[in-house]
Amino acid sequence: MKKLILALFVLTMSFNVFAQPGWNWPENKAEAEEKNVLYTDYLKQQNCEAAKVHLDWLIENVPGLHVSIYQNGIKIYRCLIDKEEDPIIKNELINTALSLFDGRIENFGREAYVKNRKVTFAYTFYRSDKSQYESLFNMFKNTFELNGNKIGNSNLVAYMDIVRKHKLTSKNISDDEVLEIYDMISKTVSFKRSNDTKNEVRYKKYQDNLDKLLTATITVDCNFVENTLGPKLLELSAEPEDEIVQTDYETLTPVDVTYSDEVVNLAKKIFQLSITGKCTSSEIALEAAKIMFTNEKDFAVAKFISSRELSVKNYESALEYSDAAIESTEDNTQKSEMFLRKAQVYQVIGNKTKSRNNARKSISLNSSNSDAYKLIGNLYMSSYEDCREGKSRVQDRLVFIAAYNIFKSGGLTSQANQAKDQFPSMEEIFNENMEVGETLNTGCWVNETVTLNKR
Repeated sequence: MKKLILALFVLTMSFNVFAQPGWNWPENKAEAEEKNVLYTDYLKQQNCEAAKVHLDWLIENVPGLHVSIYQNGIKIYRCLIDKEEDPIIKNELINTALSLFDGRIENFGREAYVKNRKVTFAYTFYRSDKSQYESLFNMFKNTFELNGNKIGNSNLVAYMDIVRKHKLTSKNISDDEVLEIYDMISKTVSFKRSNDTKNEVRYKKYQDNLDKLLTATITVDCNFVENTLGPKLLELSAEPEDEIVQTDYETLTPVDVTYSDEVVNLAKKIFQLSITGKCTSSEIALEAAKIMFTNEKDFAVAKFISSRELSVKNYESALEYSDAAIESTEDNTQKSEMFLRKAQVYQVIGNKTKSRNNARKSISLNSSNSDAYKLIGNLYMSSYEDCREGKSRVQDRLVFIAAYNIFKSGGLTSQANQAKDQFPSMEEIFNENMEVGETLNTGCWVNETVTLNKR
C-alpha cells in the first residue's frame, strides 16, 4: 500500500515537473524523477539529512538536470552546516556547498552571477579562518573583475575586510594594491549610490566602513595623503592636453571648473583621509575641498575652505567661500556664522565699516551670537586713536560709550566694564559744559548716537 501511494505521488510530481521548462531528463528518467521528488519533499519538511542523500545522487548522475538542483542544494547544505558542530565535518560540508556553485556554472553558465553568490557564501563561513584568507581574496578579486558595478552590495565591504585580513596575515599585498582595490570598490559604491538615490544613506555607510578599513589596513598619514594621493589628484584634474610638470597645487582653481566623477571621488577620498590622518592643514586637503565644492555646494566644505584661506591670508578667497557657504544653506545659525567670518576678514584687512555691516547681519540672523557683538565692540574700542580729533576729551571718548552699549547688548559684562572705564570723567564733562544724559553723536566712521555718561 505504501509503495502504491509513493508511486502515485511520484507520478503526480513527475507530471508537474514535465510541465516546467529547462529540464534535461536522461533516457532512463524514472529514478531521476523519483530522486528529484524525494529530495524536494524532504527539503520542504526541513529534513536536510534525508534530502542530501537524494540530491547527491542527482548531482553525481544527472548534473545537467536542472539549475534548481544547485539552487536547492545550497539551501540543503546551508541547513546542514548550521546544524553541524564538528568543525571537520562542517568544513567538508562547506567545501561541498562551494563545489555546487562551480557545478552550476559548468552546467548552466552565468559565471559572474553565480560567483557573486559563491563569494558571499564563502565569506560567511571563512571570514574568520586565517587559512582561507588568500583563497577568499582571490575569489573576491575574480568576482569583481567579472561583475564590475553589478557586484552584490553584500560583497562591497566584505572584499575590503578580506583585503585587510589578508595583508595583515600574509604581507603579500602592497600598499599600492590595497589603494587600487579601495579605489575600485569606492567607485562601485559611488556608481550604485548615484543610481539608487532611495538608499543613499546605506551607500554612505558602506563608504564610511571602507574608509575605516583602509586606515586599518595601511598607514594613512599626512605623508601618504600628500605624496601618494596628491600627485594623482594633480594628474587627473589637469587638462588632457596639459603636460604634468608642476610639483605644487597652484594650478588647481576649481571655482568655475567641471571635474570628472573620478576626480571628484578622489578629492572626496583625500579630504576624508586628511580628516582621519589629521592633515587638514595640508595644501592638498584644501584643493581637494575646492574640487569637492565644484561638484556639490556643501556648507561645511565651503566653511572649511574659507577658514583655511583666512589662515593663510588669502582674504579675497576667504570672502568668496564665505559667500558660497551662505548660499549653500538655509539655516540662519549657519548663515550668521559665515557673516561673522566675513566680518572677521574685513576686520583683519582694516575695512571697519564692512566688518561692522557683516557683524550686524550676523546678529540679525542669530541675536545670541555674542562673538558678533564682541567684534563690533572691539572695532569701536580700537577706533579711539583713529577717530579722536584732540579738540574735546568728551567727544573723543564717545566711542567707548558706543562700545559699552554693544557689549551690554551681547551680554558681555566684562568687556562692557572695560569700556566704561574709558568713559569721560565727571570733571571732563563739567569742564566742557556738558551734562550726563544728553544725546551726542560719536562722529567718525562709527557714527553712533549715544547718551553721555561718566565713568
